Amino acid sequence: MIRAGLLALLVILLWCTSYNRWTVESWQTPLTYLSDPDKGDVLSVLSEIKAARDGHYRPFLFTNIPELGAPYVANWDDIPTMGKLVTWLTGLLARVIGIFAAANVAVLIAQVLAALSFYTACRILNCSWIWSFAGAFAFAFARYAFAHGLHHLSVVYYWPVPLCLVVCEWGIREKGIKFGERRFGFALLVAFIVGIENFYYTSMFAQFVLFGGLIQGWRRGWRESLPAAAIIATAVAAFLVMNVNTFFYQFAYGTGWGAVTRSYRWLEVYGLKIIDLFVPPPDHPFPPFASYGAGHLKEIILAPGELPPTGYIGLLGLGAMGWLVIASLRRALDNSKLPLEAFLILWILIYASIGGINGIFGSLGFQLFRATARYSIFILCIVLMYAIRRLSQVNYRNKLLVYGAAALSMGLAWWDQTPPVVTSAQLDETAQAVASDRGLTGKMEERLPPNAMVFQLPIMEFPESPVPGVGSYDHFRPYLYSHHLRFSYGSEKGRPHEEWQQRIAQMGLTDAVNQLESYGFSAIYLNRNGFDDKGEGLIKQLKEMGRGEIIESDRGDILCILLKPSPDPILPGAF
Repeated sequence: MIRAGLLALLVILLWCTSYNRWTVESWQTPLTYLSDPDKGDVLSVLSEIKAARDGHYRPFLFTNIPELGAPYVANWDDIPTMGKLVTWLTGLLARVIGIFAAANVAVLIAQVLAALSFYTACRILNCSWIWSFAGAFAFAFARYAFAHGLHHLSVVYYWPVPLCLVVCEWGIREKGIKFGERRFGFALLVAFIVGIENFYYTSMFAQFVLFGGLIQGWRRGWRESLPAAAIIATAVAAFLVMNVNTFFYQFAYGTGWGAVTRSYRWLEVYGLKIIDLFVPPPDHPFPPFASYGAGHLKEIILAPGELPPTGYIGLLGLGAMGWLVIASLRRALDNSKLPLEAFLILWILIYASIGGINGIFGSLGFQLFRATARYSIFILCIVLMYAIRRLSQVNYRNKLLVYGAAALSMGLAWWDQTPPVVTSAQLDETAQAVASDRGLTGKMEERLPPNAMVFQLPIMEFPESPVPGVGSYDHFRPYLYSHHLRFSYGSEKGRPHEEWQQRIAQMGLTDAVNQLESYGFSAIYLNRNGFDDKGEGLIKQLKEMGRGEIIESDRGDILCILLKPSPDPILPGAF
């Protein structure tokens, strides 16, 4: 326990160092906001946390957001949700310390849990504590964690992966997992945890357990595969329970509305590529590595995928993989049994690589698991655990040498895998963007009555529907700071009651404004980046129509134009 506590403390201190979070002000600034377009999903994550804080986003229940989707109420139940429990708990924390601080804490907790889980898994497998400690550090500070970060909060909660591999180890080895054993109870607990987390991890865990069940059934008869079936059923049941709201919603209102429309193309863009495991990020501290990584990004056709650089497993991971490859080749030449780890990685590559088994399913229409690049974290975990088990079997005469080697490994992982430390200038840039949006929203609330409706331009669908110049979730920005306004954006696309916005888009400006005012809208929110002329033509026309009261953000990128709402508003379609 003391060693685990020291590990957690070390991760916390170095995480704060990496993100430069040492003051109250820095904790109230989100890890990322507007500066990185590749991380635009952060606004959706923060909005989910706000909805959870306000009591609208809860496990098992319908997710209706009255502040969004005006003049109706936004609903987020059309598609299964990943990490809903984490978001809900983060929302509860946000009631105490604020949305941004809670979001930052959630990322920190994810990486601490990754370290503790890896350490625990290695100790369960009787590995040396010092090598388990070093491997846990490297796993917690995987570039995968920093690359996904706050904008993919549920993905950063990859901490069950080491425990999944322990269950896999037990299930495939000679003895297997039996009903009534402590191992079986542990496996059910892991299955439940991974089932309520990100379903990418649930899927791979279920596949590995299935292999174990098939192997045990082949060795000893079909009854020996029943524990594996129970473990898989537990994971699936946990996933279904966490998304019961979605299934009930679709039962009540029908399916097939297309809240998320995808194509096979995205399975290739976001699929696992073996080379991604080897290519360093373009911000690597070693200039030749950084140059190579930057050059690679310019050459790839399926860009940007989930790069840069979620797939990079680091020098330690690559070294461990090389060790596994050499050991496997030697065993193959000796006609010996290959390491289990080699088979697991081979399966991941066959299943998750571009054009692999998941791609075949995608070509047939099943495209739920489009971002199989995320299985690189399984590969990293497998090779690190393999190396640690081999190192733990060596009888070292000089313990100080072992401690020194472990410390050097941790230092190498920190230097190689973590991005450049966040500077004070970067913190200030993010804080200024936050202050600008908060200031604009505050001014809007001063000028507009409670529950006033704001129509947002350019018209955008939710989710995953960017327009040129505006990220998919940019329209959530004022919602993060609002206390009593309602916004037109944010209801999942595909339902008939959302079609009215497209009808507005087809009208001339005068008719559109008159129609909006008849619906009761009090203002137009305009993101200048969504217009070639930065919205100047639209602003000019509105002024000529007598709608010239404008509130603009300090950054000048967004503004609000006041309208004259009807005292007797009607709902769209109610003619």
